[in-house]
Amino acid sequence: MSFVANGHLSTPSSLKISNGNFFPEIALEDIRAEVRIDGSVTEARVKQAVLEEIIDVNRLLAILVQPNMRLADLASTQLDGKADTEILYFSAVSNGVAAKIAEKYSSYDSTNSGNKRAEEVRSSIDEYRRNKQWAIQQLKGENHSVVELI
Repeated sequence: MSFVANGHLSTPSSLKISNGNFFPEIALEDIRAEVRIDGSVTEARVKQAVLEEIIDVNRLLAILVQPNMRLADLASTQLDGKADTEILYFSAVSNGVAAKIAEKYSSYDSTNSGNKRAEEVRSSIDEYRRNKQWAIQQLKGENHSVVELI
């Protein structure tokens, strides 16, 4: 048994969020592990962030929804036993959650070192948002950037 003085130990959660018939369910523990959310963020807050991201990502991917199908049915390949579409979907949701959590928790330390850390986190937030958008665009079959001549 170990003791963690700063409270950054997270207890494993078996909570899975169901996501309708088309999109895959999301396990909170998988999100915590993927984006390294420690125990200082409560399960209730992680769950709320995951729910918000699922709503947003599902809305952005609504054009893919087809009756009597699942997102995995649209996959072109299987990687490590998972459909590529489910991997991208999880990436979109987890990166969105990471951005939300980083935003909410970046302003708790008002010291000079805390301010410097907040600046570093801001660039990470932008990277998380970019990665979320790229995963969504890949699922929709779109390019990462669109350039038009004016």
